[in-house]
Amino acid sequence: VLSTPKRNFFLTKTFSLGFGWAAIALLLKRRGTGLFQKPTKILFLLPALIIAADNFPFASFFEGKMQRTDKETLDLLLFAAYCLFTGLFEETVFRGLLFTVLAERFEQNKNGLTKTVFVSSLVFGAAHLLNMFYGDIGGALLQAGYSCLTGLAFAYTLIKTKNLFCCALAHGLYNFCGLFFSSEQGLGAGVVFDLPTAVTMLVVSLAVAAFAIFDYCKYTEEERRSLYERLL
Repeated sequence: VLSTPKRNFFLTKTFSLGFGWAAIALLLKRRGTGLFQKPTKILFLLPALIIAADNFPFASFFEGKMQRTDKETLDLLLFAAYCLFTGLFEETVFRGLLFTVLAERFEQNKNGLTKTVFVSSLVFGAAHLLNMFYGDIGGALLQAGYSCLTGLAFAYTLIKTKNLFCCALAHGLYNFCGLFFSSEQGLGAGVVFDLPTAVTMLVVSLAVAAFAIFDYCKYTEEERRSLYERLL
């Protein structure tokens, strides 16, 4: 059943990520986190979901520049599990543990929250620089840059929904859409990041960013206090 290297990769990664997620989630629970409680303002998950769906190269796909090579249902399920547990692990680390530690260190007001959002997102992006050790320096730098931006989207999701599972869902979908046609970590081949795809992603991202910034400017002290009650 798991006779292919790709399936073994998905399964191995999923188990290791799941173990890491469980360990850090337990640590957060011992610290008394409330970030696993019922989400608030669930509709504010939508901006991050739009960014995640926008990570799918629609223009290239509809032009026939890429295709799915691993077509069995098991491959799809294992890939989906890999993406989901990547989201769970990384969000628990960066929007859970790191975000909480930074919120404790910075001043507990909106200025401190803003610092926490930006610093946690910068660290999230910088962590992707480790991919330089795989030889693709240019790709690692690009990935670090857009990871900072997606980190901001996931942080916005956290401060509005106050729930890590919402962040993990958006993150997992982002990876699923972006890696689906990857020959190394996905199910396809012929990945082409062409101009129409780039323009579509840029337009959608700018629209979502404008909405999030406008909404954050109205973020109240009452909302911040409610968030920090769960964080701390």
